Amino acid sequence: MSREDRDQELFDVIAKKYMRKDLVPASSFSRKQQLLTALKPLLGEAKSLGTIVDIGCGIGAPAKYLDGHYLQYIGVDQSAEMVRVAELFNQSHSQASFVADSVKNTQLKKNTADMILSIGALHHMTELEIVMGNLVKIAKPDADFVVVEPQNANPIIQSMRWLRGKIDKGYSEEQIFFSEEELTNLFARHGVINLKISYQGYLSTPFAQVIIPPQFITLPLSRLSIRIDKWLQNHLKWGLEKLSFNIIITGKFKKEH
Repeated sequence: MSREDRDQELFDVIAKKYMRKDLVPASSFSRKQQLLTALKPLLGEAKSLGTIVDIGCGIGAPAKYLDGHYLQYIGVDQSAEMVRVAELFNQSHSQASFVADSVKNTQLKKNTADMILSIGALHHMTELEIVMGNLVKIAKPDADFVVVEPQNANPIIQSMRWLRGKIDKGYSEEQIFFSEEELTNLFARHGVINLKISYQGYLSTPFAQVIIPPQFITLPLSRLSIRIDKWLQNHLKWGLEKLSFNIIITGKFKKEH
């Protein structure tokens, strides 16, 4: 059984529990802010993000958090149970649809996406050259590409991830955490241009990933952590910005019209 198959089994089991992260106030607030931080330049430029294809979408929370900013949202996830929960979570969002599908042999049509979104999905996947080749196919010419991935530059955070993998049954031990160079080289090989890099999540990421009671304490702490993170993102220099939990990479799929 491959690593992806084991992850699929895990997410089939934890789908309902996973949904709680986007229902509980402290974690959902942090998760929404992470997404808006990644998309801030694009949200400022465009009236609509058009058709969004979200790979490894989980419960499809971006369909809710970006409501009003897109024409169509298509969530793709290998876990059929995640897709079922995503449909339940987004039942009030008529422009959102979901498909249980592997990106490596996706049935989505060519030139579907105005934007391809990947929030913490790539590090669960194998054969990334095949993955990227298929993303190129489903992207329209000049489609936007927005990726948020946990990154491996901070050894303390890496140690925390290792420990969580040992004690948290809902957390895969087999995730791969990339460096900036690995991701940018991968994207450049597949014709993604205008790559822009930023770092996100110094204090807020634990609130996004773990539900911490009681909410009357953790919600204001989550909000405070977002404010501190924004300040750090704007002021950390000389490589210190790489101490974050996450890396954000944006670009465009350069294809012939």
